[in-house]
Amino acid sequence: MARVLPLLIVAAATLLLTSIKSSTALKMASPGCRETCGNLTIPYPFGIGPGCYYKQGFDVSCEDNRTFMPNSSSRIQVYNISLLGGQIQVSTLIASKCNYTNGESTDGWVSVFTTPFFTLSSKANKLTAVGCNTVAFLGGYNKRRAQTGCVSLCLDKESVDFSGQCSGMGCCQTAIAPNLGSLNITFDKSFNNYVVNEFNPCSYAFVAEQDWFRFEASYLQDKKLTDKYKDGVPSVFDWVAGNQPCDEAVKNISSYACISRNSQCFNSPNVTGYLCSCSDGFEGNPYLADGCQDIDECQHPLQYPCYGICSNTVGGYSCSCAAGTRSKDPKTSVCSPDTASERAKLTKLLIGFLLPLISRRRYG
Repeated sequence: MARVLPLLIVAAATLLLTSIKSSTALKMASPGCRETCGNLTIPYPFGIGPGCYYKQGFDVSCEDNRTFMPNSSSRIQVYNISLLGGQIQVSTLIASKCNYTNGESTDGWVSVFTTPFFTLSSKANKLTAVGCNTVAFLGGYNKRRAQTGCVSLCLDKESVDFSGQCSGMGCCQTAIAPNLGSLNITFDKSFNNYVVNEFNPCSYAFVAEQDWFRFEASYLQDKKLTDKYKDGVPSVFDWVAGNQPCDEAVKNISSYACISRNSQCFNSPNVTGYLCSCSDGFEGNPYLADGCQDIDECQHPLQYPCYGICSNTVGGYSCSCAAGTRSKDPKTSVCSPDTASERAKLTKLLIGFLLPLISRRRYG
């Protein structure tokens, strides 16, 4: 059966490039909106419910402590999100086709359509196909039509590569075109499983993170792969707050997304468009008014070292040595006793000791 998945991409966000961690001090969701779903934080510009997200496509639902885009009917679950990196990890389904020894056959494909702010990441994903006598294609659009594919051939069990690698004998992988706003996974019908259906009745194809999948020969057996990954496989999509570069986006204040004071715009390193971040010395959500708050660097000595007396400042911190000590830079080296100061103290001590003796000898 064919499966068409509307991908209204939505994300939660993180201050790091990997997983997001909730902070009791920093509010990440729009005021009055739900901030978490299960263990996942959902910060603005993404949100749950009307009025809680930036634009259509950034809306998500929370069902049984799982986050979906836009809801569970899409079968696209949000696993992980990156605010600074402008990426979201989601589940996408596996395309399959089967030719059984009893003559029955199935022929399936998977299609995904994104909103204007999301594209399939060419850097993070690969097209993977599993099967023998299998040719799979990934087609899509990035202002023009693009297509790629890979071939996996193995005429008997002995010719299957058991190393776990996708070498083209049981499994193949290939890079994908950049900036795909839609994708369609299909098979070449002139290659089918009739000739190998005694040990490999089905072929599979999917887009997944390039380092995630490790091939197992057992996946060639009927439905072993789809039974294991019923909810789909992890894929990465790039997202942006707007499709213009920063110098153009900032001219339109009504739609400019970096609204927090102490925030800044930067062009996405992955796709055409821009993202927002808090300025140096600030943390939080740059997409919210007053979302970027000052970091008290003195509370985080491992990240912001100070070998003297630490003082927090707006957007930074200062570090000084105590009286009588000195350092070339107390942020990088320890404060040591000031030699000149110690010599002065010793001189005063000696003078204080010798003066009474001299006076006693002179007037004694």
